[in-house]
Amino acid sequence: MADVPNTDTSTDIIDPFSAPIQAVATAADAQVAAAVSNLTLIQQSRLSNQNRAATLAVAVYGKDSSQALAAQKLVTATTTTAARLTVLTQQVNTPAPTVAAKGWVLHGRVYASDLSPQSGYALFLVDGQKNYIGDYGYSYTDDTGYFLLSSDGSSSQPSESQSGESQSATAQLYVQVTDAKANPVLLSETAFVPATGKATYQAVTLPPGHKKLGNLPADIRAVAMPDLKTASKQKSSKSAAQKTDKTS
Repeated sequence: MADVPNTDTSTDIIDPFSAPIQAVATAADAQVAAAVSNLTLIQQSRLSNQNRAATLAVAVYGKDSSQALAAQKLVTATTTTAARLTVLTQQVNTPAPTVAAKGWVLHGRVYASDLSPQSGYALFLVDGQKNYIGDYGYSYTDDTGYFLLSSDGSSSQPSESQSGESQSATAQLYVQVTDAKANPVLLSETAFVPATGKATYQAVTLPPGHKKLGNLPADIRAVAMPDLKTASKQKSSKSAAQKTDKTS
């Protein structure tokens, strides 16, 4: 997962020297977003043409022909490129969240291995022993896969401004992801180091198959996850009650 820090643009005092720089930065961001959007449209148009060519190759030469296989290979490659550009477009068009002066924000999106956004997944932070760190809460992804975790800086935490020895004395933070059924499907291998006063964007890509990594610890389930057993019992009780009403 690549960390891409976003500078917080909110200030209480306007610096006459930094204001023009900020204006240039904003204009540059807009140009980048427009460029990425144009590239996405180009790839989508190319993909449309390649799909037509692949269909024609199958009709003329057969689906197992070298011509058809080559055409399909091009379609697959362009599909992947278009998906990556879509991911990048979502990132550059995501508004920078408000960040407390002494706090931090971790936001981004969760994608499947094919780069489709994953909705209803939960993200939270754990320490090196996989213990849930409740101070930072948890976040569910929306329809676009977006999530946001934040801190106002009141909790003890490692940061980029701390020395290596100081960071090691503080609990390291790792991102853990669970699917819509509360199954752990990803635990980051690299520790997340908050950037004080800034927002960090992460595009989280899940491994193929979303294989379950084990059972979710009880303390995390109790706070951040729905009680699936209770929900199942309630559903069964409701179903039984409905059957009783029909027979009576």
